[in-house]
Amino acid sequence: MTKSKVVLGILAMTVVLAVASGCGSNDKPAAQQPASQQQASGHDGHSMAMPKEDPMPMMKDMDKDLQDIMKQVKAGQTMEVQKTTDHLVSTTNKVMSHMMDNGLKDNLRKAAADIKDNVNSGKMDPSVMESKVKTMQEIMKQTTSHLQSMSH
Repeated sequence: MTKSKVVLGILAMTVVLAVASGCGSNDKPAAQQPASQQQASGHDGHSMAMPKEDPMPMMKDMDKDLQDIMKQVKAGQTMEVQKTTDHLVSTTNKVMSHMMDNGLKDNLRKAAADIKDNVNSGKMDPSVMESKVKTMQEIMKQTTSHLQSMSH
């Protein structure tokens, strides 16, 4: 009888230790993930590090997003406009990491933010939106020539 209590006690302690140490849990990969994110953000934060991907397809995506935004605004598709605008802002941020001209970066960021703010205000006037889209398209032309003049 005492042998079974000892074995049961050892088994119970083993289970408690396994649970306490996280054996078999999903906590370990989650704990490793922030460290890899810090490394990635540290690399992106370096002023001379240029992303390796080609920004030109992203510029085409942005142009398509602008066209989609205008179609969706005219059709009154508020939810779709918000999604497309979020994608536009995200792509804009990715393209800016390829740019060296801070003034042009600021103009591009401001144009995308103006469009997003207008969409999120709930008052999507097609003529106002068209003006903001045209402004962004002009800045995108300057951005495209800036990016083409740079060598990655």
